[in-house]
Amino acid sequence: MGSDDLVPEKVEAILNPGRMLSDGIPYPDFAAARALDDLAEWLPFWAETAKRYEALGLAALEAGNRVSGGEWLWHSSLSWHYGQLMWFHEPERREHGQHKKVEMYKLAAPHLVAPAERVEIEFESTTIPGYLRLPEGPGPHPCAVLIGGLESTKEESYHFEALCHRRGLATFAFDGPGQGEMYFDVKLCADFHRYTSAVLDAIAPRPEVDGDRIGILGRSLGGYYAMQSAALDKRLKSCVAWGGFSNMADFDGMPPHTRGGFVYVSGFEDLDEGRAYLQETFDLSQTIGDLTCPTLLIQGVHDPIFPPHQTELLQAGLAHNDLAEIVVEPDGDHCCHNMGPVVRPRMADYLARTLGE
Repeated sequence: MGSDDLVPEKVEAILNPGRMLSDGIPYPDFAAARALDDLAEWLPFWAETAKRYEALGLAALEAGNRVSGGEWLWHSSLSWHYGQLMWFHEPERREHGQHKKVEMYKLAAPHLVAPAERVEIEFESTTIPGYLRLPEGPGPHPCAVLIGGLESTKEESYHFEALCHRRGLATFAFDGPGQGEMYFDVKLCADFHRYTSAVLDAIAPRPEVDGDRIGILGRSLGGYYAMQSAALDKRLKSCVAWGGFSNMADFDGMPPHTRGGFVYVSGFEDLDEGRAYLQETFDLSQTIGDLTCPTLLIQGVHDPIFPPHQTELLQAGLAHNDLAEIVVEPDGDHCCHNMGPVVRPRMADYLARTLGE
C-alpha cells in the first residue's frame, strides 16, 4: 500500500470542526490546531496539549478536586485521541497515542459525572473493553450500547453519553474488532454482531440495567454494525445508525487516507487485498431485512465517505420496516457532524423515546 493511501493530504483532512467541537475539544485548542502550517506538527501539538491536561488533572486530584481532575484527565484522553486520529502512516506513534488515550481515560473514569465503570468481557480468545455509566436515580435503567467507527472509540463518546444520561438512559460504550484497544488483538471484521451479542450477554443481567430495554447506536462504520447487530440480536429494542452504509461498493471514491485506514485496521498491507476483503465481506443486504425494531437512520447529503448511493440502498433495505425513520439532511456532511447541536440531541431523544415505552 502506497504512503499516499495512509497520509492525510493536509491538516484540514483531519480537522473536522463539527465533530471535534461536539465531542468536547475546547475551541482554543481547535483554533490552535487549525493554525498549524505543517501536517507533521499535528500529533506533537496534541501530545503536548494532552500532557498539559494530564498535569492539570493529576494536580486537581491531589488537591481533592475530583470533578475537575476527572474532566481534565478526560480532556487529556480526548487530545490523545485526536492526535493519533488517522495517523496510520506512522503505526508506532499512532499506537502510542492509542495507549495514552486509554491510560488517561482509565484515570479519569472513577471521577467522571457519572462515574465510568470499566467492564472487561472475556470472549473467545480476547477481551472486549467497555465502560458502563449510569444516570441519576434508582435502576434498573434502559441502556444505550454505543459503537464507534473506523477511528472513533469508546473514549470519544463522553458528551453523547451525557445526552443519554440526562434522558434517563444508562450507556455502555465499547471497542470492537479493529477499534481502539481491541485493534491489537482482533482486526476489523464483518461479523461484529457477535461481539455486540457478547456485550449484551454481560450487561443485560446486571441489576442496574433493564435487560428488556436495551438499544444501540453506531457512528459511521458503527452505523453498519448497529444495524447488523439489531437485525441479528432481537434483545436490541431500538437502533440508531449515525451515518452508515450498505456495502463497500463505493470504496474507491472515499478519501485516500480513509481507504488506507480501512485497509490498515483490517490487517492488510496491500490496498488491493484490503479492498477485496472489504467488498466481499461487508454487505448489509443479507441481514437488513431482519431489522424490525424502531430504527433511526441519520445521513448527510454531502457525506464524502458514504455517498447518496449508499443512502438509497439503506432506504430500500429498510422499506419493510414500518418503524424505521430515515432522515437525510440536505446540508449534512459525514454523520452530519456539521449539525452536531441538532442531530445529537435528536438521536438521544429517539433512544429515550423508543426505550422508554
